[in-house]
Amino acid sequence: MGFDWPASPLFFGVISLVLIGVLWVHARNLLKSAPAKIATRLVLLRIFSLALLLALLARPFLEQEELDQSKFRLLTLVDFSGSMEVRDDRGGEKRNEQIRPYLASLSSESWIAKQRQRYGKVEMFAFSEERERLLGDDWNIPQVGSQTALGDALSRSLAQAEDQPDSPLGSLVVFSDGRNNTGRNLLEVGNEFRARGIPINVIGVGKDRPQGDLKVTFSDRKPRAVAKEDLLLKAKVTNGFSKEVSTRVSLFMGDEKLRESSVNLKPGVTQEILFDPIIPQTAGARRYRVVIESPDGDVDPANDLDTLLVEVKPPLAFSILYLSNQPRPLYPFIKRSLSKEEQFDFQALIRLGENAFHSLGEGLDLKYPEEQDFWMSYDAVLADTDALDELNATVAASLKSFVQKKGGGLLLFGPLDEAREILGGLVPVKAAERVVLKQDVSLRTLEEPLFGPEDDVDEMKPFLPGRLPGYLVTQKNPASRGVVVVRASGESILAVQAYGAGKVAYWGSPHDWRRSLRDEDGNREFERFWQALAQWLGTGGEERMKVAEESNVLVKGAEVSLQVEALGSDFEPAVDALVVAEISGPGGFSEKVQLYPRGAVAGQYAGNFRPEESGAYEVSYQLSFPDGEKLEQSGFVRVGESGLESKDTTFAERDLQMLAKITGGEYLHISDFDHSWEPKFAENLPTLKKRKNLANAWPIFIALFLAAGIEWVMRRQVGLR
Repeated sequence: MGFDWPASPLFFGVISLVLIGVLWVHARNLLKSAPAKIATRLVLLRIFSLALLLALLARPFLEQEELDQSKFRLLTLVDFSGSMEVRDDRGGEKRNEQIRPYLASLSSESWIAKQRQRYGKVEMFAFSEERERLLGDDWNIPQVGSQTALGDALSRSLAQAEDQPDSPLGSLVVFSDGRNNTGRNLLEVGNEFRARGIPINVIGVGKDRPQGDLKVTFSDRKPRAVAKEDLLLKAKVTNGFSKEVSTRVSLFMGDEKLRESSVNLKPGVTQEILFDPIIPQTAGARRYRVVIESPDGDVDPANDLDTLLVEVKPPLAFSILYLSNQPRPLYPFIKRSLSKEEQFDFQALIRLGENAFHSLGEGLDLKYPEEQDFWMSYDAVLADTDALDELNATVAASLKSFVQKKGGGLLLFGPLDEAREILGGLVPVKAAERVVLKQDVSLRTLEEPLFGPEDDVDEMKPFLPGRLPGYLVTQKNPASRGVVVVRASGESILAVQAYGAGKVAYWGSPHDWRRSLRDEDGNREFERFWQALAQWLGTGGEERMKVAEESNVLVKGAEVSLQVEALGSDFEPAVDALVVAEISGPGGFSEKVQLYPRGAVAGQYAGNFRPEESGAYEVSYQLSFPDGEKLEQSGFVRVGESGLESKDTTFAERDLQMLAKITGGEYLHISDFDHSWEPKFAENLPTLKKRKNLANAWPIFIALFLAAGIEWVMRRQVGLR
C-alpha cells in the first residue's frame, strides 16, 4: 500500500495537525454548550469525517502484480487416441466424453472459456500418434484405433515454445489416460520441462481396472432347423481374463429372452453351452442372439454378442405337378406313391379331350396354364413331352426360367423332337431312340445323386418292360449323366443334369408302372424310386434376396460396406427396386442407409456406413418393388478395436502423477476437476503491476455524505446551528 500525496509528507503532517487541533478546540466548545450525549455523537461524526477527508488528501493506493497475459501462452493438450473411446463403467460415458463439457468453447461457464477470459488466447491441441490443432468444438477428428504418443506431443509443444521466445510457454494442461505406447518416454520429456521451469498440469481420465476379454460365439453355425421339430443351438464362452469370471449367457430371438444359463470360468478356459431345445412353430428366417454379461475391463465388446440367422424349413413337403396331354397308365401309380407321403403335395393337370381336363389339387383351372409365372408355385414338374407343344409359346418357354432362375425341378418323359425345339439345351439329352423290346431288359441304378449308401441300390431290380415302347438315350448333353442304365450295354434310361439353379431329368421308361405290379418288393422299390426322384428334383431353389455378410471383425471408424443381391418375381436380377438398410448398434447407434445399384452387376445394390463404437451392429434390409411387393432380410456386422490401443486400455495414473510432480504442476483426477480450477504457471513469467486508487472509491464519498446528513439532522433536533 502507498500514498499518492503530491507534496512532501512533512507538509501533509502539518495540515493534519492543524485540522486535528481545530477539531480539538471545536469539540471542547461543543461539549460545554450542548447536552453531553448529543455533543459526544457530533464529535465522533466529525472525527470520522476528518479521517475520510485526510484519506482523500493522502490518496492511498494498492498495487497488485499480475501475469502479463500478452507475454506468455497457456497450452492445452487433449488425448484423442483409441483408448479414450473406452467406457470404464458399463453404460457409462467414454473417457473423451468426460472431458468434453470442460472444453466447450461456446459455453461461458466452461473451464476453457473462463481461462480465455482471464488469460486471453488459450491454444488447444488434440493428439494421438500426431498432434493436431483443435479448433472450436470440433471433436470429429478420426483416430481409427490410433496409438498414443503423449511424449511426442509434449516434446513438440516444448520445441514450439522455444521457437517463440517473445511468447514463452507459461503452463501446459494435459487431459489424458496416460497411455504412451509409441514415441518418446513420457518422464524423459517431463525432465526437459522441469529444466525450463514449465509446469505440466495433468487431468487424469480413466479408472484402474483389470484387463481381459470374455467372448461368446455360436459353435454350430448351421444347425438343422425344421418347423415343429427340436432346434438345438450351442454356444461357447471363452475367458481371456487372468482371474475366474462368473457370467450369465442369454439366448434371445428379437427382444424375447428364450434361455439363460450361468457359468463360472477359470482363466483361459472355454466352455460350451447347449441350450434346451427350441421348437419353432412355423417356417421362415429366425435370427437368434447370444449375449454375455462381461465384467468391467473387457477390452473387446464386439465379441460379447453373436447372432445367427437360421432358416427354419417347413416340414419336408414338396409341391409336385404332373402334366400330360392324355391319360397314361403311369399316372395313377405315381399319384399313389407320392400322395401317400405327407412330404409331397401332389397335383395333376391332364387333358382328357378337346375341352375336357382332369385336375388334382386346389386352385387348378380346367385348362392349360396361360400365365408365364404359373410354374413358380411348384418345386418340381413331371411333364409329358407331348403336352409341351399344346402350351402357348410364352408358358412353355417360361419352364426354362422356372428351372434356371427359381431353381425348380423338371422331369420329362416321351419323345424328344418337340421338346428340344421348345426348351433347347434345358433338355438333358439330345436324342433318344424309341424301342419296343421282346422281353424285359434289366436296368441298374447308380447310387448318386438320388440315393445314399443306406438305400442299397445294388439290390434294386428295375427293368425296361418288354412289348411296351420305351426310349434309350443315344446322345446326351455334355453336362448330363446317366443314373439308370441298361445293365448289359450301359445305355441311359434316366439322364440328369443341373441347369442354372435347378435340376432336370429325362426318363425313358414311361411304362415303369409294370415294376409296381411284379411283386410286393417291386412295389416298394417303385415307390422308393419315385419318392427319391421327386425329392431330388424339388430340393433346388434360389433366394430372391441375398445378403452379403462379413464374417471378419471390422474396425470401428472405417467404412463398412453393405451389399444385397435382389431378384424379381421372374427370378431375373431386379434393377428397379428400392433397398434401404436400417442399422442399429451399441451406444444407441441408429442410421438408415439407402443402397444404390452397382453399374457392373445387375441386381446388386450397395451402400456403406461408419460405425462409431465397437460391438455388434444389426442391419435390417427392406426391399420394395414398383408393384408394391416387399422383401425383408437381416444380417449383422461385428466391429472391434484395432492395434495396441485395444490390447491395453489401462489407466496409467501413476505415470501421470509423476509427470505432474517432476515438472512442478498439479495432478487432478477428472472426478475432482471443476470449471473454476486454476493451473500452476512458471515462476519466471513477465508480470504487470496494477495500481488501485482507494481515494477514488465511491463508498468514501457516500460515507461523507451520510456523515454530513446525520450531523445536520442531529443539530436541528437540539436547536443548534
